[in-house]
Amino acid sequence: MFSEQLISDYLSTSIEQFQQDCSKLCAQHYPTVHNRGMRENHLGKALCRRIMATLEQAEIDAHFSQHKNDEQISQPVFVIDTTDFIIVVVAHRLLSANKACRQGLMNTIASVKSTLVQGKPTYIVVVADHWFDRSKASKEIPAWWLGRLPDNTDEYASEGVKLLGCTDNVAEQLRNEYQISHGEYHIHHPLKRETNNKIVHKYLLLSAFIPLHK
Repeated sequence: MFSEQLISDYLSTSIEQFQQDCSKLCAQHYPTVHNRGMRENHLGKALCRRIMATLEQAEIDAHFSQHKNDEQISQPVFVIDTTDFIIVVVAHRLLSANKACRQGLMNTIASVKSTLVQGKPTYIVVVADHWFDRSKASKEIPAWWLGRLPDNTDEYASEGVKLLGCTDNVAEQLRNEYQISHGEYHIHHPLKRETNNKIVHKYLLLSAFIPLHK
C-alpha cells in the first residue's frame, strides 16, 4: 500500500520539476503568457508528464487519460490511474481573480469528487496560474489560496503588488460547501527575469494536493 505522505512526496517532486517546464513554456509563448497566463491544457499536460515520469522512476505502472469535459466540469481534467490509487489533475487559469472564476474552480473540484471517485484512494492535484493586476480580487489570491498572507509580502510590494487579506479561503470553502476537509495548498513563482535571474512575483502558480477519500 502507498501512504498518503509518499504520494505527496511524488507530487512535490513532480511540481518542482514542472516549474522548470513552466519557465520554458513562458519563454516560448511570450507575450501571450504575459498577457493571459498559460493555456490550461499546457498547464495540465505538462504537470501530468512530470507526474508520470516520477511514477515511472518509482516503478509504478500508470495510465494517463483526459476526462471528457461536460457541463459540470469546464476546466481540463486529467486522470492518472494506477493499481492502488488515482490522481486527478485539474488545470485552471485564473484569468480573472473574481468570485465567479474562483467559484468555477471550486465547482470543478466538487464535480470531480462526485463523478470520478471509484473506490480506490483518489487524490486531486490542482494547478492554476495568475498574473497579478490592479484589482482588489487579484491581490487577494495568495491569502485566498493559503488561508493567510505569505511571509514575504515585501517582495511582492517591491514589484508594485500590495497583497491583501481575504475573508474566505479555499480550504474553508471546500470544507463548508463540499465536505472536503483535507488538503495542502502552495504558491510558486517559476519565472525569473533574464536580465538578473530574479524571481517574477507578478506571475503566480498555485498548486494543491487534496485527498478525496478521507
